[in-house]
Amino acid sequence: MEIGLYHDSAGTRHAGGVAIYAQWMAAELSKRNEVSLYTQSGEFTELVRSSDIDIIEVPSFSNRIPDALGSYTPISDQNWAKLAMAIWSARSDVIQQMNDNLDVLCTFQWLDDVLLSNAIDIPTVFQYHGLANTGVGVKLRETLSDTEFVLANSHDTATAVRETLGYDVEDVIYPGVDTDAFLPSASPAFISDDPVILFVGRATEQKGIFDLIEAFATLDSDARLCIIGRGNEEVIRGQCERHGVWDSTTILGEIPHHELPNYYAAADVFCLPSYSEGFGMVNLEAMACGTPVVTADLEAIRSYITNKENGLLVEPGDTVAISNAISRLLDSTELRAALGERGRETALEFSWEQQAARLEEFCINNIGTVAESTTDNERFVRPQAQLSGTHD
Repeated sequence: MEIGLYHDSAGTRHAGGVAIYAQWMAAELSKRNEVSLYTQSGEFTELVRSSDIDIIEVPSFSNRIPDALGSYTPISDQNWAKLAMAIWSARSDVIQQMNDNLDVLCTFQWLDDVLLSNAIDIPTVFQYHGLANTGVGVKLRETLSDTEFVLANSHDTATAVRETLGYDVEDVIYPGVDTDAFLPSASPAFISDDPVILFVGRATEQKGIFDLIEAFATLDSDARLCIIGRGNEEVIRGQCERHGVWDSTTILGEIPHHELPNYYAAADVFCLPSYSEGFGMVNLEAMACGTPVVTADLEAIRSYITNKENGLLVEPGDTVAISNAISRLLDSTELRAALGERGRETALEFSWEQQAARLEEFCINNIGTVAESTTDNERFVRPQAQLSGTHD
């Protein structure tokens, strides 16, 4: 089967969670299929370079968009760049290349879906990676998209789509983890005399970073806080200084994804106290490395973490509970070891190979039906299929 995946930064080292999902799916699918990855030019990851993927490069427009466009319109700078990327693709025959070579195209962001589902003649698959809000992007996608199939990255996301938008997705394809790279024996990135609490993700209020800083400040034992990910360092430093923990905090910013196992392995506790998550891939990465996890008690996260069995769950925004959970782990090497071991066992159930096989099976079972049902004058209408498990 000839499968295309489209994401502006899926091939680059600066990829975020959704982009990492796209590049891993492309790499695993390429072992059994012809795969094309449509992404902007940049410094490609080793995973992408070493896989049997046909990389279709599109120029990066991120630094070419006037600030006024994002400031004075409801569309962000990133989406203006995506629009420019799509226009360039149409003028440079990339759209024609898709029509000539692909059986199906997968997209993961609303504007990509709107633009491409209407521009190409082959079936398209769009996957929701969370539905934290129903802003202009979601509304435009629902109104303008001509995509054939909609997937979700977790049963929680599938439930949100059903309750918010009024229909069931066709299937759930979870994110995965590279359990051969994310493992307890990874070489630690650092050695610390004091225990280390690690945060990985966008360092924003929604991810709970300010709650973590406040909770960290109340710990009785000496410890260090290590923050990895994009964010406003000045604001984070201000919060740390306000709570008196700047001297015990390290902000590393972005770290190449392939180096993250070394940081998980070096940490004593991983904490992601988010307010919303479509899945929370970094939790699973930490678990694969045998690092005990303190994270938010959200439905998406409960799909792989059971409180006190393979991790500790806390209510979002409850800084006392966050502090108590971290303290409980720091005070007990036995509990850290037990949760770390059971967390690793859980992570092994979520390999990228397994998830890519599910996406491949979905495409094989459904795309042929679309081709048979679609004519030049009649577009396929997506069925409102019931998804087993989304009503749990």
